[in-house]
Amino acid sequence: MDVPSETFELNGRIGFVVYVQSLKQVKALRRYANLYYVSKREKYAFLYTDLDGHEAILEQVSALPFVEAVVRSERPFVAETYESKQK
Repeated sequence: MDVPSETFELNGRIGFVVYVQSLKQVKALRRYANLYYVSKREKYAFLYTDLDGHEAILEQVSALPFVEAVVRSERPFVAETYESKQK
């Protein structure tokens, strides 16, 4: 059995919260990123996209007329490994 010589590489992901004026326009956000969650009570949507080129997507989403605010997740930029405390 032949094994393909291509290697699979995981891309970095980043999430962001988009606050909208009305939930009717949330479907339009699918064009820009993967729609993960929609809060009907608080009127926001959580989207994921690739880390490469996410700035351009954030600018495009922010420019939409029904978007009130966009908040980017800081998780990809925070160190997840901690050094042990020396006594």
